[in-house]
Amino acid sequence: MAFSQKQFEHIPLDNLAIEEFLNLAIETSNLLGWVFSETNDAGFAAYTNNGLFSWNAQVKLHIADGSANLESQSRGDDITDLRGNKKNLQSFISTFNGLKKTFRLSKMHPSATKRLIA
Repeated sequence: MAFSQKQFEHIPLDNLAIEEFLNLAIETSNLLGWVFSETNDAGFAAYTNNGLFSWNAQVKLHIADGSANLESQSRGDDITDLRGNKKNLQSFISTFNGLKKTFRLSKMHPSATKRLIA
């Protein structure tokens, strides 16, 4: 029985400039330990880095028309791939939203960021 090897998520830019969104997305990926294979002005492609003998996937982000499309794709076709891809997207969104809150606070109150980091 084959399952989808890909999971997709649509993320609105939510009043962030494309450059701001992309910078937060790249930082999110770095925090998750992903390794970049390509970056450009509209997105990136990266790979999870779970070890040579562990499950891994390619994650792509593409920004267009005021939103970002996030895709996680594994190479296998069993149920663990479905869960792994979904988990990649959930981890990205959770981490991204946390960074976005910090970013917005720093734009409104630069000293607030210092308190959050300290």
